Amino acid sequence: MVCRPTCHYADRPADDTVLSLEEFVGNAFRCQPTLRLMNDEIIEGHDQLGVLLYGHARNAYWYGSQLSITEARRLAPYQNATTLQVTSAVLGGMVRAIENPRVGMVDADELGWRRVLEIPRPYFGPIIGTYTGWTPLSGRPGLFPQGIDADDPWKFRNVLVR
Repeated sequence: MVCRPTCHYADRPADDTVLSLEEFVGNAFRCQPTLRLMNDEIIEGHDQLGVLLYGHARNAYWYGSQLSITEARRLAPYQNATTLQVTSAVLGGMVRAIENPRVGMVDADELGWRRVLEIPRPYFGPIIGTYTGWTPLSGRPGLFPQGIDADDPWKFRNVLVR
């Protein structure tokens, strides 16, 4: 059997963000009368952005950036760790395109990854790699039945959040 890696992006907004969005939808998509731009409210913590390589003999391996808000603000005042990690990676792709103007569109597997990651590396903070015993079935099923596949924890249906 031939397998090809699949990429999935997962992020969960803060509870207050979800509540605000539900209020917006419940108000027929009309903005609340008062808008607030969050800027300096994040005062501590870090963001983790990386890749989880799973389904192998050692279960799963997480490899990625752990950037603190303190380090992010030292590098780029008024920013947070998430925006710095994501936009610096976009910058790496843009530099690659500028340096290779005649190449055109390429598949991610064809990128010169060393150069693409060299550009944003100063904005990632510590790079961590660790094995984990966690699977999408950890703590499941909960109170309500779910359509999970208990025989193969890494099937997409077990990862998908509904």
